[in-house]
Amino acid sequence: MSREKFYSRDEDWLKDTDEALSDSGTGACGHAEPGPDIGEIPASGEPLTESGSTPMQSYLKHLYRLDLLTPEEEHSTTCLLRDLEDRLIALLQHYGKQAVQLRSEGVEQRGSTGAYDHGLIIGHAQELLTLGHLLPRDRSRLTGLLQRFQKQRKKLIQCNLRLVIAIAKRFRNPAVPFIDLIQEGNVGLMKAIERFKPQMGYRFSTYAYWWIQQEIQLALRRNEDLVRQPANVQDDLRSIYRAIGEVRAQGLPASDENLAGHTGLDLERIQSLLKLPGPTGSLDDPVADDQSSTRLDYAPADELYNTDALVTNQELAERLREAVERLPARQRTVLNLRYGLASDRDCSFRVIGEQLGLSQERARQLHSDALRQLKRQWR
Repeated sequence: MSREKFYSRDEDWLKDTDEALSDSGTGACGHAEPGPDIGEIPASGEPLTESGSTPMQSYLKHLYRLDLLTPEEEHSTTCLLRDLEDRLIALLQHYGKQAVQLRSEGVEQRGSTGAYDHGLIIGHAQELLTLGHLLPRDRSRLTGLLQRFQKQRKKLIQCNLRLVIAIAKRFRNPAVPFIDLIQEGNVGLMKAIERFKPQMGYRFSTYAYWWIQQEIQLALRRNEDLVRQPANVQDDLRSIYRAIGEVRAQGLPASDENLAGHTGLDLERIQSLLKLPGPTGSLDDPVADDQSSTRLDYAPADELYNTDALVTNQELAERLREAVERLPARQRTVLNLRYGLASDRDCSFRVIGEQLGLSQERARQLHSDALRQLKRQWR
């Protein structure tokens, strides 16, 4: 695929997002600056600000006032950012910081050797400035490099936040709030900035798309269910559910054979996946939008606890305490230590003997005598 097609595809992503949002004015570059569609973002559960909009709506209003980078500006920004990164790393290594201390977590396992964690770079640079071990010339140089590095990084992040919105909208899920998907996508965007190399020949937004999508999909997999399933199982289940809709749209029954033909999975694989338990839910989840009642309010009492059994167990425990209190002191102590009545730990006869200054056999005899007296009391 040519680079021109990559560019047009990136513009289509942003155009699709912009068309779904209402017009709110004209930007600095002379083109119509799209504003957020207030009806598009659910506002339930979010407090209103002074202007009558939710924090999510205020975020989108601010976001869509930012200008996008042209391909030329994007390329120059990424090249400058990479150059500043190399110069910062060289200066940090001059003062004893090793390259491995600046690597992103886990890059060795993924086979990548050129990714550095920008947070670590900024942190180590600020630490050097704080300690005051730098020469005056190096201090001035490091301060200037750090400020320019942070400025270019912030510029690249802010100008691509709208791309995160466009991708997050494709993965909306009732189990995960939309704002959380955006935050996870922002994490993927920053990872893409750390790993992008301008000499690859692609536009940055094309490269960042896959990192943003990966972080959003991982967030969905982490929050879809309390019992986490492997990623390949979730992918196969997602393809099966999609095939069910396609088969029924064609007027065919959603049998295992038809699903196997649409998904390409084995028949045994489909049958085993469909036997998996469904998603779990919390008893505190609201039943209606007003959040006045929860699932717990409609749960049968016998599924929660049995009142008669609870009262009976409490009475038995009280009678047992009274019976133990009537035993002689040494026998009472042996029972308390043996069964953990006074604490949460039960002890062996050897430990009981050591604590009371008795032999292990004598502690066992006291235990037997205590049980016989309890049986007589119980009768």
